[in-house]
Amino acid sequence: MHKTLVVHNRYAWRSYRTHAALDGSQGVVLLTIEQLAARLAGGFLQPIDSDDLKTAVASAVAQPLGELDAIKELPGFQRAAATSLSRAWSAGLSLEEEADSAVDPAAKARLVSLAALEKQVLAQLPANQLRPRDLVALASGRAEHARVIFGPIEIHGRTEMSPVWRPMLSRIAEHTEVVWVAESRQEPEWLSESSVSVETSAQNKPAIQTFSCASPRHEVLEALRWARRHLASGATPQEIAIVTASPESWDDHVLALMESANLPLHFIHGRSALSTSQGQLVAALAETLLRGFSRTRVVRLVALLRSQTKAFEFLPGNWWHVLPEDAPLLDAARWRCAFEDLTPENFSDTKDHKPLLDEMIETLGKGLSAADEIGEALLEGRALAIWRKALTEGPPAALDVTLASLRIDDGVEPEAAIVWGPASAIAAVPRPLTWLVGLTSRAWPRRATEDPLLPDHIVSSARLDPLPVHHADRRDFRTIRNMTDRELVCSRARRDSEGRLNGVSPLFPRDTAEVYLAQSREPDHAASTSDRLLARPKEFGQLPHAKSALQTWIDWHTEKITAHDGLVRANHPLLLRALDRRQSATSLVKLLRDPLGYLWTYGFRWAEPEETDEPLTLDALAFGNLLHEILEEAVTQIEGAGAGGLGNASREAIARAIGQARETVGLRWGETKPVPPPVIWQNKLAEAVDLASVALSHQEDPLPDQRSWAEIPFGGDRKAEGLTEEARLSLPWDPMAAVPIPGTSIHIGGSIDRLDLAGDENLARVTDYKSGRLRGRPPQLKGGAELQRCLYAYAVKALVESHPSVEARLLYPRADGQLLPLNDPEGTLEKLAQFLAAAAASFTEGNALSGPAAEETWYDLAFALPGGAKESYLHIKLPLVAQALSNVEPLWGEF
Repeated sequence: MHKTLVVHNRYAWRSYRTHAALDGSQGVVLLTIEQLAARLAGGFLQPIDSDDLKTAVASAVAQPLGELDAIKELPGFQRAAATSLSRAWSAGLSLEEEADSAVDPAAKARLVSLAALEKQVLAQLPANQLRPRDLVALASGRAEHARVIFGPIEIHGRTEMSPVWRPMLSRIAEHTEVVWVAESRQEPEWLSESSVSVETSAQNKPAIQTFSCASPRHEVLEALRWARRHLASGATPQEIAIVTASPESWDDHVLALMESANLPLHFIHGRSALSTSQGQLVAALAETLLRGFSRTRVVRLVALLRSQTKAFEFLPGNWWHVLPEDAPLLDAARWRCAFEDLTPENFSDTKDHKPLLDEMIETLGKGLSAADEIGEALLEGRALAIWRKALTEGPPAALDVTLASLRIDDGVEPEAAIVWGPASAIAAVPRPLTWLVGLTSRAWPRRATEDPLLPDHIVSSARLDPLPVHHADRRDFRTIRNMTDRELVCSRARRDSEGRLNGVSPLFPRDTAEVYLAQSREPDHAASTSDRLLARPKEFGQLPHAKSALQTWIDWHTEKITAHDGLVRANHPLLLRALDRRQSATSLVKLLRDPLGYLWTYGFRWAEPEETDEPLTLDALAFGNLLHEILEEAVTQIEGAGAGGLGNASREAIARAIGQARETVGLRWGETKPVPPPVIWQNKLAEAVDLASVALSHQEDPLPDQRSWAEIPFGGDRKAEGLTEEARLSLPWDPMAAVPIPGTSIHIGGSIDRLDLAGDENLARVTDYKSGRLRGRPPQLKGGAELQRCLYAYAVKALVESHPSVEARLLYPRADGQLLPLNDPEGTLEKLAQFLAAAAASFTEGNALSGPAAEETWYDLAFALPGGAKESYLHIKLPLVAQALSNVEPLWGEF
């Protein structure tokens, strides 16, 4: 004779199925209470599927819903609506009847709206899916067939049952044997009024231990150490459970420590979708749709598509090399332009991938409103399933919030693994070895909360949720305590993840002495290799990298220069390669003031990632570049218009040229660079125009027959490589000609902000614009930080055939056009050349050390220095560096 076991949830179903198979049981049918009702009701009827319910709610919100119309578009509404409907159905409530009997106008309006929503949802659901009360009505009418269909019925793993199912269960008990297998669980009071028999057993008496841990992460680590100890002692994974009331906030700790421990562990409640590769692909697609196109987002999306979809698997991994380097690509039109001229030769496999990329951009360009269509076109398999589920949980605009809360099955069989999950699941199927984490006053029991759409003043919480969460948590704790067979461990964290003190849960056992566990203790059984090494410093200290790390720390705090400070063997190939390049004023400043930073930048090629998203504003560097481009465009226009050029241009002509330059440069930046929101962008353009007007309108006598150039390249600068032949011939020199510094092996290149040259080429003015503010007294070399005037003056004198007399100066537009000339350019260059030669020689000898630039407030490489470098490390080392670089150190004190 067959029999039916009614179990609590899918985890319990899988566990009982395994037990039945291992016991060799025959004729055992496993059902949930919903499935039992549907089978008895007959036909092909089914309970409402949760995913179908969310899909139906998503469709129903498009219809008028009365009072709910004001909030139905908010993120989270669809999930809240599905939860409220499920609770009302489980409680056996009729929303229409509740609306008819409501007296309070506000409560009546809410109930009428929810009843309208329910009607729309039921119309959207498959016809064979019925509400619980409808299934109960049909099943109760066929209760006389229960013995034939089910045989004897046993209900396992429950301490309570939703009110809607109770009448049906009592009716079935009149026609077949129904046993509530309570074991040592608490029995519901309503069972005494039914024909359901109750089967109980004595409470287990496990060994109980209580621990106090430092933090939630430490608590999880101790639980995994405990699990490892039992596995080493002969226990099997399926005997071990690690449990808490609400596991979601612990999942990140469990996931990270589990992977390092390499233990078989099953997440009963499912893993976060974002912790999987498929979830990351979905997140990349969502980010692109929510925040718009950018180079970084699309490249990441394509990389994930290549690894997970057949359509993209043959796209070369370096496909992004075909993209223009300086274009931010912030919309679909710019991406189409970037792909416009692609040919098979542009790709490393010489195949034509342009149609695939064009189709992808066209699909993404449909925007967030077509999220469903875009997902179907680009995703497949599990990633597509996650995408569909996310869109049923909420509107496309809330994808980032929805995805963060989505959970999927982890694919691990619980029958052969340690389980981690909510206490409600383990209370249904206890395990012999159980660790309860999170027994603090805030976490266990949890606080009861009202339903967001059916709060207590509309429908009494006692009717809507007869077993509120704080009561359920207490019952689950008692059930686990009474039914754990061998060992029960209860733990709490002394502080939460943010460092706040935790109170002790009222459920925490008081009759057992609590053991204080220090985070730094040495465990008998470590959870992982890294845990063992961190807990045993002596063992860790014998490893080569540990010895190296310790020696590094000692060297950083020793009053001598060591290899860990940047001392390298002389003539190292990397040092020579870093010096063997065309130098700029910026690179020479690093060589003079920060040799170690020079090595990192030009030897290791470390560079700050370029901004690809739309910034909120322009930083100082970007604003300076904007100002320089406007000045270059304006000077080029004025000089090209004739009429005496810039030297004889009127204020009106300069203003017109700057206005035209603003339009040209603004349009070019909008197409090729990320720019701030329109209002801020226009304000920055206006600010740059004001400064450009001051810079070009500065009152001074023009040179005889003056010609002017802006951003004029020299020394083979990269800008010179893109010039046409006509543009090169318009310059006063060959922009590709080398410019060596006398007495050194250093060649310089760059772009001069502005050059004014007399008609006979015997006089020249070099102007370097500074968009910032002048602080302190006017600088000359400024300790090696201000080299442009000197280097540019020398470049002009060397490149112009007549070797003119050159005046070099700084111009600060913010200081009403204040000009700061360089005193004695030739003498200054001679002195600078000596320092540069000494710096290059010292660098070649292996002295790649931190210099005074490392003490600056905005030092871009500070992340690579020891922690607290400005407070300790540099204080110790800079005097020693000054001795090692004694031939360069005098420059640092000059102003």
